[in-house]
Amino acid sequence: MSPPSEAPTAAHAPRGANAPRSPNGHPVAATTAQLPAAAPSVRHLARKLGVDLARVHGTGPAGRVLLEDLAPFLGSKAAPADRPAARPETVGLDFGVAGTRVKLLGLRRKIAEHMVAAKKAIPDYSYIDECDLTDLVRLRTQLKDTFGRAGVRLTYLPFFVKAAARALKEIPIVNCTFDEAAGEMVLHDRYNVGVAVATPQGLVVPVVKDADRKDVAAIATEIDRLSADCRAGRPKLEDLKGGTFTVTSIGGIGGLISTPIINHPEVGIMGVGKVVRRPVYDVHGTIRPADLIYLSFTFDHRIVDGAVGAAFGNAVVKHLQNPASLLLPERLGG
Repeated sequence: MSPPSEAPTAAHAPRGANAPRSPNGHPVAATTAQLPAAAPSVRHLARKLGVDLARVHGTGPAGRVLLEDLAPFLGSKAAPADRPAARPETVGLDFGVAGTRVKLLGLRRKIAEHMVAAKKAIPDYSYIDECDLTDLVRLRTQLKDTFGRAGVRLTYLPFFVKAAARALKEIPIVNCTFDEAAGEMVLHDRYNVGVAVATPQGLVVPVVKDADRKDVAAIATEIDRLSADCRAGRPKLEDLKGGTFTVTSIGGIGGLISTPIINHPEVGIMGVGKVVRRPVYDVHGTIRPADLIYLSFTFDHRIVDGAVGAAFGNAVVKHLQNPASLLLPERLGG
C-alpha cells in the first residue's frame, strides 16, 4: 500500500483557469482546505490507507465524505505482494478438451469412487465462519524473508494446519474416524492433518504426520515436500495414509467459500478461502481495514453435532487470530 498522503497529488488538482498556480505557471496541488468536507476520523483513516479524499464521492450532506464512502477504495486497492495473489494458480491442471470423450481411469476413477462413497455414507453439514487475519498477515510479512534465508517458503497454509492441530486437541471428537462396520468412533491421539493438493492427475491428500508436534517451519517444509512429490506424480504410499483431519485451500485460485466433501472415514474437513481486505468496525465502532478470510467446515453429523462443530470453528479462529502463539511450543502457546 502506498504511503499516506496529506494532500491530493497534482493529478487531482483543480482544473481550469481558476486553479491555483505556482510562479512558473504550473498547477499547484490542492490544499487540505480544498478537500471535501469530512470528519477528522475520516481524514485520519484516509491518510492511513493512502486514499486521496479528492477522489472520493461523498454521500453525506453537501457532499460530505462519510466513513462508508471509503469502502470502495479499500476493495479496489491492489493487493500487496505479501498477500495471496488474486490471479489463478492453475498451471498444470487438466481443464479438458472440448468435443472429446475421456474414460474415467486411474487416479481420477479412484477419486470419483471415493467421493461417491463419502457422499453416500456421510450425512454431512457445513459450517462457515469469518476470521480476521490482519495480525497473521502482518506476522508472515515480518517472517517470510527470515524463513526464506533458512530455505523455508512460508505461506499461510502451515499456520492453518497448525491452528487446526491445536483445535483438534481441544475438541478431540473432531480428530476422529468412524468405523462403520464396528459402529465405533475412533478418537485418535495423533494429529495427522491431510493437505489437499491439486495435481494434473486429480486431487491428492498427503498427510502431515504429528502436526501438533511440528513447528510452523517444519510444517511448511513438509507441505512443500509432499506437494512436490504429488505434483510430480510420485507420492509415497506412507504419505497418503493415516490422516485424521483434512485442510483444503481454494484461496490460491480465488474462491471465498467452499463446501468441501469429507475425506472418508474422517469426520471433518476445513476449507480455506482467499484473504480479502475489507472495512470492518472495531470494538470502538471505528471502521478500520482488515484482512479477512472465510473458513468452511464440513462435519459428519452422525459424530459431530452443530454446537460441537461451532466450538471447533471457534477454536481454529482463536488460534489464527493469535498467530504468534502458533510459533511457540505447545506448552507455551496452546
